[in-house]
Amino acid sequence: MPKTFDNIFDEISDFKRLRRCFYKASKSKFYRYSIIQFNHSLEENILKISEELKNETYEFGNYRCFYVHEPKKRLIESACFRDRVVHHSIHQTLEPIFDNQFSTYSYACRTGRGHHRAALLMKKWISDHPEKYFLKCDIKKFFPSIDRDILFKIISKTIIDERLLRCLKKLIANAPNHGIPIGNLTSQLFANIYLNELDQFVKRKLKVKKYIRYMDDFIMLADSQNEAQILREKIEVFITESLNLTLSPQKVQIAKCRDGVSFLGFFIRPNEMRLRGAFFRRMKKKLKKARIQALLSDSKTTESPKRHRGELHPYLMTINSYLGHVKFCTNSATLKREILKVNLGLFKESVI
Repeated sequence: MPKTFDNIFDEISDFKRLRRCFYKASKSKFYRYSIIQFNHSLEENILKISEELKNETYEFGNYRCFYVHEPKKRLIESACFRDRVVHHSIHQTLEPIFDNQFSTYSYACRTGRGHHRAALLMKKWISDHPEKYFLKCDIKKFFPSIDRDILFKIISKTIIDERLLRCLKKLIANAPNHGIPIGNLTSQLFANIYLNELDQFVKRKLKVKKYIRYMDDFIMLADSQNEAQILREKIEVFITESLNLTLSPQKVQIAKCRDGVSFLGFFIRPNEMRLRGAFFRRMKKKLKKARIQALLSDSKTTESPKRHRGELHPYLMTINSYLGHVKFCTNSATLKREILKVNLGLFKESVI
């Protein structure tokens, strides 16, 4: 049985904590009208949230729903800013509690981990064991498919603070559609809590030693194709019966490690890791779009140089982000040159 936690709700409703969470929730978004409006009466708004949480009268608001189309079409449900402040406070309390329970090989949305480390570890395993087979899986429509009752039961094994549980139940039930919203900070943590059940099953019951999960994508090594197929069948039964989830049949892959695997935007072979062609094309498209937006903003502004640099800052952040991403690739020098050429509009049309 996991360690249980009680009497922690006061942390979430604490005025000073909520004030700090306001700045976290508004980071890099201070220009948005909802945040400007909230900040205009900051102390009053924070105090009101704190009192409503303490009195258990806080009601989560409506979501703003929209679609994003890259890398695939997804429905994003964005909470109002007031709720996002509360999400940050809840996350600060729950994250360290549940992170201690998570598997060593869970890499998504965790401090000190991330997709680069997951990809590099997979590269090491494939390089060390090219003769083995890999089983790669993906959960079908993961976030919309999360069973809220099962999620709440899992959380309730660890959290026994009744006030906090009532608050979490309202939060989970407030989403407009099935499952949990993709856009919430708390959803990332809830997703890891939910699939930690799978992680523990794979490690403890199936005794798999080489296993990595990044959100709903997971991959493991097996000694033979037959063993990989058996693992797949057992995992399918477990996630169906215990988590009410299903695998995406078209995304399940079993192959030899020496043949290479597409994982987290990289194509990984023994001693080699390259950017996937589809990711490279999206990267070029986003950089070109960001450059145009920066140039248009530059042409309109009559502000001071400090303001001028501030307008370009998101574009520079985009460039730095991609430079950081490709540095792990075998052909990183070539990719960095391609990224920097966008400043002159000289991107080559070749695909890696």
